[in-house]
Amino acid sequence: MNSYRIQVIETLKKIFRDKSYSNIVINNDIKNVDHRFLSLYRKSVLGVVENLIFIDWVINQVSKTKTKKMETDVLVVLRLAVYQIFFLDKSYENIVVNESVQYIKDRGNMRASKFVNAILRNILRSKEALIEKMNLLPEDEFLSVKYSYPKELINKWKKQFGNRIEEVLIVNNAEAPLEIRVNTLKIKRDELIKLFAEKGIKAYKCKYADKGLVIQNPFEIDKTDEYRKGLFSIQSQSSMLAGQILNPKEGSLIIDMCAAPGGKTLNAAEYINNTGQILSRDIYHGKLKLIEKELKRLGINNVKVEEYDASKLDSSLIGKADYVIADVPCTGLGIIRRKPEIKYKKTDINHITQIQYKILENGSKYLKLGGELVYSTCTTNIEENYELINKFLNNNKDYAFADISENIDEYFETAKNGYIELYPHLHDMDGFFIAKIKRI
Repeated sequence: MNSYRIQVIETLKKIFRDKSYSNIVINNDIKNVDHRFLSLYRKSVLGVVENLIFIDWVINQVSKTKTKKMETDVLVVLRLAVYQIFFLDKSYENIVVNESVQYIKDRGNMRASKFVNAILRNILRSKEALIEKMNLLPEDEFLSVKYSYPKELINKWKKQFGNRIEEVLIVNNAEAPLEIRVNTLKIKRDELIKLFAEKGIKAYKCKYADKGLVIQNPFEIDKTDEYRKGLFSIQSQSSMLAGQILNPKEGSLIIDMCAAPGGKTLNAAEYINNTGQILSRDIYHGKLKLIEKELKRLGINNVKVEEYDASKLDSSLIGKADYVIADVPCTGLGIIRRKPEIKYKKTDINHITQIQYKILENGSKYLKLGGELVYSTCTTNIEENYELINKFLNNNKDYAFADISENIDEYFETAKNGYIELYPHLHDMDGFFIAKIKRI
C-alpha cells in the first residue's frame, strides 16, 4: 500500500492519543513522506481532524460497534477512509477501501480487516442515504455534524454571530492562506515580490499588514534561499498587525511578555531597526531556543531572550518600558483554520481570563508614563477580548485606550477607540483581538 497513507495514520494516532497540535505533528512527520504525496498527506491529516464529528457520525450510523469502543488502529483507519470517501475524488473510493483493509491485514489482524471492509463497503452503498439522513437532523445537530463543531460552541457562536453562524462555520473550516512578513532590515517588500516572481513564486501584498505578503502557490517556502538568508518570516497577517499597531519608535525598550514562538518580538525588532532593546520572555524554555535561532537567521541583535512566567510580576521592571506586548494565552478560537483540533478542546474560561488579566495587569506596571501596551489574543471570545480589557481600564484610571486609526486601515471603525476585532468570515484573516492602551 502507499506509504503516505501509513504516515497519515501514524500522524493521526499521535494527534488523537497525545492531544497534540496537528501543525506540530505534521511538521515533524512530513519529512517521512514522498515529495509527490506531500499535499495529499497534509490535506488528509487536517481533513480528518477538521471533520471528526461528521466522520464519527457516519461510522456510527453503519457500525454496531461504536467509535468509542473501537481499537485505535481500526478507528483511525476508518476515520481516514471515511474522510477520503466523502471529501476526495470519487475515483479513489475502491483504492481507499482496499488500502485501508490491507493496512489492518499487515498488522496481522484478519478479523479486524474483515470488519473494516464490511463497514466501508456498507458506507459506499449507503453514501447518498447517509447525507439525506444528515440533512434531516434538527438544526443545531445538523450544524454540529455537517461542519464538525461541538454543540456548545455552535450555541455560543449563534449568540455572537446570529444568522451568519453557518457562514462562520464554513469559513473556519477552510484552508488558511500562507502569509509571510518581509524582514525590512534586509529587503523591501516590492523587491522580495520581484525576487519571488523570478523563481515562479506568486506573491501579492496583504490587504492590511504593511510588511505582509500572501503566497498564492503555497509550498515549502522555508526551504528557499530567501528564507535561509533571512529575507522573510512565516507569520499570519493578523499576528503582524499587532506589531504594526504597536508601532514602536527607534531606541525604545520593549518587553514581550509571552513571546514564543517569537513573531511579535522579531517584528518589533525590525520596526525599531535593530536599535534599543527588546526583552523577549516566555515560560517555555524549548520555545525560547527557537526565538534565538530566528534572531541569527534574520540578523537581529537587539533582543535579550529570557525564561520567565508573565503571570508573576517582575518588580525590577516597574516603570521601565516604552512598550509592552501582551499576547496572552487564550482559547485560540480564531485560528481553527490552522489548528482544527482547537474546536474540540474544552477550556475553563474563568481560569484562562484570570491568567490573561494578571498578565495584562503586570504588563501595565512595566510601562513608563506615556508608555503603550498592545494586548492581543487569537480568539473571538468577547470575554477574553473587549470585556477583559474594558474591565481592566475601569479598574485602573491611570490607563486609557490609545487611538490606533493611523496604524490600521480605515475599514476598522473601532480603531479610533483603541482596538480592532478580526474574523475569518469578514476579513479572510485569523480571528484576533488587538487593543492598545497608554499609561496617562
